Amino acid sequence: MYRIAVCDDEETIREEVKKQIFQWDSTLEVELFSSARELLENYRSFHVVFLDIDMEGMDGIAAGKRIRQIDKEVKIVYLTAYRDYVAGAFEVHAFSYLVKPVGREKLFSVLEEAFLYVKSAKPRHIMDFHTVSGVVCLPAEEIYYFEYENRRIRIVTAHEEYFQVERIGNILKRMAEFGFSMPHRSFVVNMFHVKNIRNQEIELDNGEKLPLSQKKQKSFKQELAEYLSKCLEKQRGV
Repeated sequence: MYRIAVCDDEETIREEVKKQIFQWDSTLEVELFSSARELLENYRSFHVVFLDIDMEGMDGIAAGKRIRQIDKEVKIVYLTAYRDYVAGAFEVHAFSYLVKPVGREKLFSVLEEAFLYVKSAKPRHIMDFHTVSGVVCLPAEEIYYFEYENRRIRIVTAHEEYFQVERIGNILKRMAEFGFSMPHRSFVVNMFHVKNIRNQEIELDNGEKLPLSQKKQKSFKQELAEYLSKCLEKQRGV
């Protein structure tokens, strides 16, 4: 199911954009938000966000920058009453702009182009995490490992680290289907990033080394072998 968010402080604009989206494809899931704050507080992994630039409180530019911090993939389409685009919008890497009142044909054109990119992109498993700094949307493939420390979970990715209050066992249950395993009671690791195993140490492809408990050695190596076998089958098209 493809998800679209429409954020505008004018109800008539929100409803009209929603109506036109359904005219283009009635199977899409559309959520409406009356403010940037409401959107951010309820954010999840959307495919396209229609975002008004000029709103009371937090404007669309500030909201777009916040969204980019937690979701690098979403296509942001700005709605504006002005033909001269607001300075600073380019920092958000907006996908497109629509001048209000939004014309049906122009909206359809933007949707067609946006979903060409969405559908042609390599399938990714986008996960929502409620961190201490707010909701973060992360592709499972980009997560290296989770570490339980000081009663919090540290989420380690290639570029950032995030923290959430959660049990490590719950993390394993949620992430196991995406190729994650628990080699140690304090770690859940992405087997996609495992480069080598030496004695009681796991070397990742980013150079980091994680502990492998003696009790987990046999089961973890077996899980890793099964995971790699499945990856090879997919590559061969089996």
